[in-house]
Amino acid sequence: MKKIVSIVLMMFCLLTGSAAAAETSSYDAAAMVAVTDVQISPDVLMNGDTATVAVTVKNTGSASVSISRATFFGTGISVQNTQTYDAVGDLGPGTTKTFTFTIKADGSETVYYPTFYLDFRDAGSLRYPVAVKVQDEEVQISVQEMPDVFAADKKETVKLLIGNPRENAVSGVTVAPAGEAIQSTQSSSFIGNLDPDGSATVSFDIAASHSTDLTFTVTYRNGMNTHTSTITVPIEVGTSKTAPIMVVNNLALSSSGSSYEISGDLSNAGLEDAYSVIITVGSPAQGADPYPSYVIGSLDSDDFSSFEVTFTGQGLTSVPVIVQYKDEDGNDYTTAYTMKMNGATAATGDTSASASGSGRMSAAPGGGGPGGMGMFGMSGGGLGTIPFTQIGILLVVLVVGLVGWRKGYLGRARTALKNRMKKE
Repeated sequence: MKKIVSIVLMMFCLLTGSAAAAETSSYDAAAMVAVTDVQISPDVLMNGDTATVAVTVKNTGSASVSISRATFFGTGISVQNTQTYDAVGDLGPGTTKTFTFTIKADGSETVYYPTFYLDFRDAGSLRYPVAVKVQDEEVQISVQEMPDVFAADKKETVKLLIGNPRENAVSGVTVAPAGEAIQSTQSSSFIGNLDPDGSATVSFDIAASHSTDLTFTVTYRNGMNTHTSTITVPIEVGTSKTAPIMVVNNLALSSSGSSYEISGDLSNAGLEDAYSVIITVGSPAQGADPYPSYVIGSLDSDDFSSFEVTFTGQGLTSVPVIVQYKDEDGNDYTTAYTMKMNGATAATGDTSASASGSGRMSAAPGGGGPGGMGMFGMSGGGLGTIPFTQIGILLVVLVVGLVGWRKGYLGRARTALKNRMKKE
């Protein structure tokens, strides 16, 4: 009987020892499993963003490890694929496995530490906290260059600086303008990637028909998430401060037969060059040969050119002097001056412009023009107004006096005059 009891006790000890050894072996094998890499894309989220968290583990031991499941959860984020790794299986010695979770940022701007759990079948679990950053900084837009005033329907350059103040890069950056009565040569401008603290400049050719608001929208991606930033700037439409300004000086009027001629100087007082500059006369005057229209062509800023225009007309009391020109964008301008036929020169309200700007008015009295008095009190200028009769009479008097002096007639007359005065 005692032998039987001893045998039973011996068998029990052998069995319990084997179980303890097996349990010790499972824990030892699980202890050789470690997290070797964590990748978050995008690495910095915005509130509401979706990201992927990829956790890589490796079995550095020499025995297989049985894994029941892998999970990931914590505050500030929600996991979108919670049941993906409910059954995992064995992880062989020296092998790696990556567990990828899709998360969404639900909290405010801060750093969260959700935990990765790896549950072993026979040896507890592995826990590993993962830092997840949430930052709400958006891509910034600033206006670097734009006119204070836009001329109506005239293209002007607007230059923007697009900056990325975030800790991570953004991709697919695109800028697009919009607004009522706004026209843009470019519908959008593609920048692409912007590194952390990086920036890029873009320019748009913008035209507006009247005062309005211009909005620029920047679209970009943070990982798989699309975001937008906007800026709105007011557009004031009026007289451009840089457009060509045509100023007429030194107007002079002369006549020849039934035709007249206006001459003068045309100056460009604007900050931009003028193109296709043509000077002519308006109704009721009619251009006539040889210069019905005077073509100057281009006129640089701060430069001037002389001109002359010939015309005809019946009963004219004044004549409009019309200056037509274009700016560098091909917009048409028209400026009108009025010259009165009675000799006065003045700029009137009959000034107009088309396409992109209002006319500009300026005039100066013409030197030696129709208002000035010439030789013998005659007005005007040119061969048609020279006083040939008066000049002829003067020449005759001079010739007679010279002949009388050389013949002694003047001396004899003077002596006779003295004798007569003595007798008296």
